[in-house]
Amino acid sequence: LEPVYLTSLTLGCLYHHGHLSRAVCCRYNDIPLPPPYQLNHPLLGCVPGQEAERELGKTNEMSMNWCAGDETVEVLDGCRGRCAKGVISRLARAAILREYSEFSGAECKDYNKVKERMTGYCEAKDVYNKFVKEKNYGVWIRKPAY
Repeated sequence: LEPVYLTSLTLGCLYHHGHLSRAVCCRYNDIPLPPPYQLNHPLLGCVPGQEAERELGKTNEMSMNWCAGDETVEVLDGCRGRCAKGVISRLARAAILREYSEFSGAECKDYNKVKERMTGYCEAKDVYNKFVKEKNYGVWIRKPAY
């Protein structure tokens, strides 16, 4: 299974090209990822007309996502990870696990166990975690255990 990379990332508000590029990719230029993993520099953009004066405080929790081939744009509450009427997002772990199960032909019930079996992914993740710790960039935000 090959890695999947974003080709573009668009923000609707509070867009600052320098901040976004640093957060997404450019501060990782010298990260020694194991093959087939590589640093990706997606196209970064903002929605025209959304360059409103930066407000302090919370941003809008609503977000949209789409991919080539999708029939619709998905609008979701980024804080809850749910779409309108409580539907689970196609970006949620459960949806990704379902897609992986269909793709692989294997019955997969535990997202974390599937990820643990992906040794190349685990190695790349360990390299990333070590890199950000050495650079004092902080840690990856994790979903709380329930």
